Amino acid sequence: MALLREYAGLRLYRVNLRLLNRYPSAPVLPEGVRVCLVPPEKLSEAAEDPELEMDPKFVRAAIARGDLAFGVLKGERLVSYVWRTFTAAPDRDGLWVKVDPPYHYAYKAFTLPAYRGKRLHVAISLLCDDYFRARGYAGEVGYNEVANFPIAAAAEYLGRRRIGFAGYLKWFGRRIPFRTPALKKIGFEIFEPRQ
Repeated sequence: MALLREYAGLRLYRVNLRLLNRYPSAPVLPEGVRVCLVPPEKLSEAAEDPELEMDPKFVRAAIARGDLAFGVLKGERLVSYVWRTFTAAPDRDGLWVKVDPPYHYAYKAFTLPAYRGKRLHVAISLLCDDYFRARGYAGEVGYNEVANFPIAAAAEYLGRRRIGFAGYLKWFGRRIPFRTPALKKIGFEIFEPRQ
């Protein structure tokens, strides 16, 4: 896959759906951490921490779109997070991703290295489920590169099931998105926004 990405300009993703009525077992969290909907002021503060890999410009734009970040705080420090959107979110190479209701799109998850392997993402996902289920959403859609096996394993643990493939091909300076037919049914699309 790395060779196809490098030399052929192909990006291929496994798209996963997790219905919110399925409950993975709640993890036992490390002492002193709490899971929450992260308030905008805490996100702005976290964006100044280079270890968290959040650009301040990205955070401001995400908040302005109405996107939400759910995370884990150790004391007052954000140590893990995931972003969710009701609409569409930027991806890479100038492309965006969207999904139609009653599904929402999960993107940009990150956990500091010292906190990985503690199932913080599972705890965050359970909180997100409660939040979105209360607002009438039926499922969460996310994706990962097909060769990212650790993320695929985490997706399986959470009950995410592959429903199709999507991606894009770079061809003479253009990006040509594609998706398998099942993804059309849930409105999943990688697209180039109009200027």
